[in-house]
Amino acid sequence: MGKTTHLFRAAEARRVKHPVFPEIEKHYMTVRAVDMPDGIRKDANARDGEGKDLRKQVYREVQRSLLADQSLPGTFDLKNKGIVILADSVKKVGENAYEVTISDGQGIVDGGHTYEIICKAQADENIPEDQYIDVQIRTGVDEDLITEISAGLNTGIAVKHHSIANLDGKYDWIKDEIDGEPYESRIAWRESDDGDYDVRDLICVMEAMNVVDFPNDSGVHPLSAYEGRERVTKRFSDDADRSELDPKLSTYRKFRPILKEALYLYDLIRAEFREVYNREKLGLAGGLDIVEKARKGHKYDFPFAGLPPAEYRLTKGALYPIFAAFRNKVWINPETGLAEWDGGFQSVVDLWRETSVELARQTQAAIKDYGRKPDVLGKSRGHWNNVHKSVEVHMLRALRRT
Repeated sequence: MGKTTHLFRAAEARRVKHPVFPEIEKHYMTVRAVDMPDGIRKDANARDGEGKDLRKQVYREVQRSLLADQSLPGTFDLKNKGIVILADSVKKVGENAYEVTISDGQGIVDGGHTYEIICKAQADENIPEDQYIDVQIRTGVDEDLITEISAGLNTGIAVKHHSIANLDGKYDWIKDEIDGEPYESRIAWRESDDGDYDVRDLICVMEAMNVVDFPNDSGVHPLSAYEGRERVTKRFSDDADRSELDPKLSTYRKFRPILKEALYLYDLIRAEFREVYNREKLGLAGGLDIVEKARKGHKYDFPFAGLPPAEYRLTKGALYPIFAAFRNKVWINPETGLAEWDGGFQSVVDLWRETSVELARQTQAAIKDYGRKPDVLGKSRGHWNNVHKSVEVHMLRALRRT
């Protein structure tokens, strides 16, 4: 392949010499993800060729972070360890512009999958402009050191808590509950599984309906269902440990009877919100940050509700406060100790249709008060409280009329 040259445009850059090997220099750059040059080889990467399927859950999470799906734009570099490259030379060729020359046996030594994800997203033209990646370029490294450096940097990804919980059988009752559903094969139960969703999504759906830890009259809301997936998953695991001898003591098992219907509602709101917003002439929902558009040639599907694929869907940040407001319809039957829908699930669907306009207006007001970014809405306690009260008030008024 010979030598290749790549142009890096850095928002910030600095250079340091190695304290022991003066011939080695480390060049630190912060580069916009949309500006990351393509075609960089990975000859030096010990992991190249392993785990190349970017559909695996661990890499899907990196992709979601890059695309700011369920996270604040501009934070990608803060949550990703970056990319390390071995090169022949780094030459400044202009204001914040650097020419990097890479020879055979060099290239990306760590962060190869992150690089692939960035390049794929560049091709789809859907990376937010304000996402950055930290790049470290090392020059002057003797070829005899390359293997050791690669092995040292690629020591493996820490195993996520939900993968361990799966090994312990803590998700078996969830697997039994969705057995035979059309979306069963699309759920990843551990990091190495393929899947468009993973078990943490299902746990967070139950958390949003959790009237045990977040009673409807408490004024406290399950924001963790949106902002703390790992925290909720750990709580689920601890709950399973506490109730191992007596499953009836488990908080989360109480919501097994309503899980599939809650997933249906989750999809229904996500699919219908844009139409409601546009129909009521609250603005063009397609132009809002809280509504995401599928990349060219693709459509979003809604497997839990079996709805037709669509070009748009509501982001999770805007979805969760609305979705969790419908725990107003959840109660724990004292005789069975299990969750039920007050009035049956069809009444929940009817309630969404009756309140959808008001909830869209509440969301519009929240955008004005808190900002356009879905992550801000998803973490706004005021917004969660307002939409919850809107559903509650509607239900109380309906009772008066009966």
